[in-house]
Amino acid sequence: MKALRVAVVIIAILVMGFIFNPFRKQEDSQDGPTKRSTSVAKRGNLTIAINSTGVIEPTLTVELKSKASGEIIELPIEEGDIVKKGQLIARLDATTARNDYDQAEADLEVAKVSLSQATKQAERQKQLYERKLISELDYENSVLAKEEANSNLVRAQTAMEYAKERLSDTVIRSPIDGIILTKFVEKGQIIASATSVVSGGTTIATVADMSKAFVRTSVDEVDIGQILPSQKATVIAETYPDREFYGAVMQIHPLAKVEQNVTTFDVTIEVDNSEGLLMAGMNASVEIIAGFKENVILVPREALTDARAIARMVGANPAAAGQPADMSGSGQERSQSGPPNAMADKSTNPKRMVIIVANGQEEPKEVEIGMSNFEEAEILSGLAEGDTVLTTVTSKALLDREAFLERIRGWSQIPGMGGRR
Repeated sequence: MKALRVAVVIIAILVMGFIFNPFRKQEDSQDGPTKRSTSVAKRGNLTIAINSTGVIEPTLTVELKSKASGEIIELPIEEGDIVKKGQLIARLDATTARNDYDQAEADLEVAKVSLSQATKQAERQKQLYERKLISELDYENSVLAKEEANSNLVRAQTAMEYAKERLSDTVIRSPIDGIILTKFVEKGQIIASATSVVSGGTTIATVADMSKAFVRTSVDEVDIGQILPSQKATVIAETYPDREFYGAVMQIHPLAKVEQNVTTFDVTIEVDNSEGLLMAGMNASVEIIAGFKENVILVPREALTDARAIARMVGANPAAAGQPADMSGSGQERSQSGPPNAMADKSTNPKRMVIIVANGQEEPKEVEIGMSNFEEAEILSGLAEGDTVLTTVTSKALLDREAFLERIRGWSQIPGMGGRR
């Protein structure tokens, strides 16, 4: 216990001495930056990608309902079954509908015969009337009987068509090619008609077209301005982490959503699912390609700086670093370059500074940048392929601090200096 107290006191003294060392600040200012990293401007491809997550949805979902009411006597489907257009989904008890159809069919035949007889009778009455053998009233009654028979035929035909439709409604078939997502009823269950019930009737099943799938994802308002319809996208489902599915932006929803003070916009991406691997409800990551440049000069973003930063590194004023004193600064940097993954405005390409390293000398130089992402920036002018630029600067004070902490961690491994065991 005594050794532990001694160790704590020694460490505290060393820490206080390091922090309040009167010569440390002067030493740092004298030595200045000591550790520098460089990078070579090279040609390559630059991709501006916007990443998000979303959920797989079918392109078309149809709720299957019956226009007829009755008991289900056949239901040859299960969830997950692949169905074709016109394939049987369910069959209802058609006893009543069949009886109505048969009655309508018989009534139609009677109406046809009645019309035929009424027509012949009207012809005979016409001949008798022309010979002055019957009165005009008798002739007109025969014409009226003919028209009534014709009206009865029309009503019988309408009733026949309605009975035929009711009979066909007892058989429910798939309207599209797809997959059965959900099944809501079972064989023997009595369902309600979708046309005669206020509630909309009983849903038998839902079928979805999954030949192509949608991915609905939320994109931050900072990035939504870069997304356009038809832009290419890559989708990776969590179920298939090593498989990429390709698609394109189909729709950008105009109404924003705000959740926990974060504003986003929904973007719908259409993805090819010809192999049927993607299923509704799967979670997926999305990468939308908002920009692409091929064979351009690239440098790391860390190489881009401004006149004031250069002045701080070399201990000069901004003018000595090659720029006027009122140029640049952090605010200028943000207003010119925009978000890290933004495409630069072609009409006003921003100006930045780099430090070129050549023959042991460092020279600030202004460059014009184009597109940029989080890692690299396109150089439009000011640098040539193969130029070496300064990317990072590490001060001696930071190196000394890291070395001191490393020594402290080393002391903790010494017996009696490491605290409670």
